Amino acid sequence: MEEKRKKIRYMKELTVPEQMWLAKAVITIFLADNIVEDSQVLYMKRLSEVFLDEEPRDTLKEISRLLKTKEIPVLEKLEVEDPEHLIFMLNTLVTSIFANERKSENEVKNYFIAGLKLGVTYEVLMLKLTYQKERFRIKMAQKQVDSTIREIVEVRKQKKLRKQ
Repeated sequence: MEEKRKKIRYMKELTVPEQMWLAKAVITIFLADNIVEDSQVLYMKRLSEVFLDEEPRDTLKEISRLLKTKEIPVLEKLEVEDPEHLIFMLNTLVTSIFANERKSENEVKNYFIAGLKLGVTYEVLMLKLTYQKERFRIKMAQKQVDSTIREIVEVRKQKKLRKQ
């Protein structure tokens, strides 16, 4: 019987080299358009919270420097032995494209470059991107529906107040 593998849920479950590579890869996606938005910085902070406890100050300074100077780091090839680590890394990369609630051609290009450096095929990377794009579309549609519901409730409240 095949052993059931534990799904990776947090960056701290990756090896230190995988963590550093992933942080740099996400930065390359964020810097694709030479603009770093607040939502992207927040995404990076949530992703790298593990660094606050486990990484030396030099690593934190390097990540911060790259974001501030908008210097795109050079990504080396990385061979990831654990498939669950690789899945987590790819999910993180594809999600980072939509961190600012839109995607750009350059972000997508850098995602493919990073994925290929991990040894993943173009076809698999395209599937990941397609599925994430659909999730994003659904998320945006849900936000719109929720906004409409809020407006409906507000109109009802206003009508009640006028009747009183």
